[in-house]
Amino acid sequence: MKQKVLVIDDEKSVCESIKQILDDYQVLFALTAEEGIEKAKTENPDLIILDLAFPGAMDGWDICKTLKAEKETEDMPIVMLTGKMLKKQEEIKGFEMGAEDYIKKPFDVDVFRARIRRVLNRITLEKTSRRMLKRGDVSLYAVPLMAKIGRRKIYLPPKQFEFLYLLMLKQGKVVTREYLCRTLWECGKKKDSEDRSIEMTVKKLRTNLGPKDGKRIKTVKNKGYLFV
Repeated sequence: MKQKVLVIDDEKSVCESIKQILDDYQVLFALTAEEGIEKAKTENPDLIILDLAFPGAMDGWDICKTLKAEKETEDMPIVMLTGKMLKKQEEIKGFEMGAEDYIKKPFDVDVFRARIRRVLNRITLEKTSRRMLKRGDVSLYAVPLMAKIGRRKIYLPPKQFEFLYLLMLKQGKVVTREYLCRTLWECGKKKDSEDRSIEMTVKKLRTNLGPKDGKRIKTVKNKGYLFV
């Protein structure tokens, strides 16, 4: 599947030019700030190319700030386009907002393509290295300890994370209480209290996953737990 790039620029000719340059990616474009923010949320692009000199109530800085403030779009990498030489403080301002890079217009086609590819390759590598395990639409990430279901991020305490990791690792198989006692809890002589601790962890994990996704963790009577 091709990586998706969203270009937010009020000049249609620039958008179409970038689409031709990045012909090995799926390129979408938005000509207004409102359309750009909406498409970022609905299309979930791998990268956003954003023009700073936007007419109207919101300029590129405002659009970037809005995208980085929204849960759905805060992690999307943004490369800013600018038609002028930026002052040092302006560059710092963009990087502090979360911008990945700046590209000045007019740009050399080969250099532009190389810089965009570099950003996308780095982002892909980071995502791959951070993701520990994936089962269907559920992914577990080590940095930070997090489960991601679709676009929803769920940050988990260490014990809940370890428990979910173990269940997902053995998807389709029952993870017995005895096994949990030997691995995560080391029950020993305190088996009753550790049983209660396991049950409490399961309860809290289901709550964190939510009413729908919490049902993915099944209790198998007198045996243990199962991830489906």
